[in-house]
Amino acid sequence: MTERDALRDEIYRLAAAAEADPETTSDLKSLAVQLWANFDEFAGEDLEDLEDTLRDEWRTRGLPFNDNAEI
Repeated sequence: MTERDALRDEIYRLAAAAEADPETTSDLKSLAVQLWANFDEFAGEDLEDLEDTLRDEWRTRGLPFNDNAEI
């Protein structure tokens, strides 16, 4: 498993946890975004597809995801 796969799996896990406990949705979304941002910064790769995965996981689960919200 690559680091990219591990990050994708973590995004899925956080989205599932947020769906299961709506009171933590905002905190878990923030954590997922921070994980993605940190990975992007240190990997030096174009991780646009992982960013899309992050947004899609939240949106397909009907969870709020404001792209303009502060992290």
